[in-house]
Amino acid sequence: MASITLTKAGRLQDRIRAALRELPLTSQVEIGIFAPDPAATVEREARRLRGNLEILARLLAILAKVRGATGRANVECGIGELLAEKAGIDEELKFLVKLIPERAGLADAGDLDGFLGTAPSLHRQAGEIEAQIRAMRARYEQAERSATTVEAPLLDEADAERLRERIVACRRRREDIGDRLRELNGSIRVEIDDAALDYLRAQDVI
Repeated sequence: MASITLTKAGRLQDRIRAALRELPLTSQVEIGIFAPDPAATVEREARRLRGNLEILARLLAILAKVRGATGRANVECGIGELLAEKAGIDEELKFLVKLIPERAGLADAGDLDGFLGTAPSLHRQAGEIEAQIRAMRARYEQAERSATTVEAPLLDEADAERLRERIVACRRRREDIGDRLRELNGSIRVEIDDAALDYLRAQDVI
């Protein structure tokens, strides 16, 4: 039995999947009407297909074993729980970012650093909206036909600060999880059958 890290096991699975995608599998062959021996061509291609189907079965079996060993190791060392937690954090961040208005001065919706730095105009200031509405109403009444609506922030300063703190906490926890995952993937090992590795080498998969 060979012992490899989870990182290498992941790469091994990728190599097997790549080999499976490239494996020629077709149940028909195109034969020209002037071919000298159509029956021989059919038999040759049929043998090739049978051989490729054997390779397919063997590669799938090896892939299943590697995936099973990796899955068991993930559960035993806690990687599965970490991945689930990371997925939850990613989902939460996706929704929290939607609370950052466009006028917060961000280059795009994913520019959290800009928001976490200053986030101008995120929260409402006392009397700000009323003053803005009075000025816009005055311009409109003077026949300037300016805009008749204004976007008003719903978050007060405390709300905005709580939002910032939650986003910072989520990002920090996501980074911690990423560090822990890299550590586990590089240290936890799984056992792979030597015969399986020999077969993969023979098929130029590894």
